[in-house]
Amino acid sequence: MWEIFLYINPLCSYCLKVEQAMIDFTRKHDIDTQYHFVTNYNMATINDYMHLKGFKITDIEGRTKTSQDIVEAAKLYKAASCQGNKKARNFLMNLQEQINVLNNPFDDTTIKRTINNSGLDYKSIMADKDSECVVQGLKRDQQLSMEMHVQKAPAAVVFDCEDETKPGVMISDFGPSETQESINSTVNALLEQELPQAANYNDPCTVISLDKFRR
Repeated sequence: MWEIFLYINPLCSYCLKVEQAMIDFTRKHDIDTQYHFVTNYNMATINDYMHLKGFKITDIEGRTKTSQDIVEAAKLYKAASCQGNKKARNFLMNLQEQINVLNNPFDDTTIKRTINNSGLDYKSIMADKDSECVVQGLKRDQQLSMEMHVQKAPAAVVFDCEDETKPGVMISDFGPSETQESINSTVNALLEQELPQAANYNDPCTVISLDKFRR
């Protein structure tokens, strides 16, 4: 069994491609996997997203709007997780698709459509997203990001739970291309080195103990 912490920007098309590539890989190799999607919205994440959307880094108005949208999406995802982690991940990926594939605006109509399409209760999510529970949950996620030394999104930390002596492996470079095929190829190459029959992936940025980061 693998346990994967996947740090993502909840509105990012690049993150969506990495999420799909990771899920496809574990399904292809029939790896029982527990996923933790963790929203990340530090300065580097916001800068990368602004660049991806064609905004100038010095655009204060654009930065403010981008930051607000990412935080709002993170709150919605955290509220959705109250109704089940699998449904919440489905909501997150549906939201990313609505924004980046279907080119719908991040507004109330798109949010409601995505919630309903994901089999979630709209009223509950809208009531929960500003609750103290969600606020504290997001604070814990940001703390977890710092403890794992995550500096950008997407980033992944992969643990092989069958071998507790093996450190977690951090992957923070999925390649420059935004095509799904290229990202799939990169993810496959990186994760295949983590399969039991393969040599350990020699990455200097590793996480020593999984127990330290379990919540």
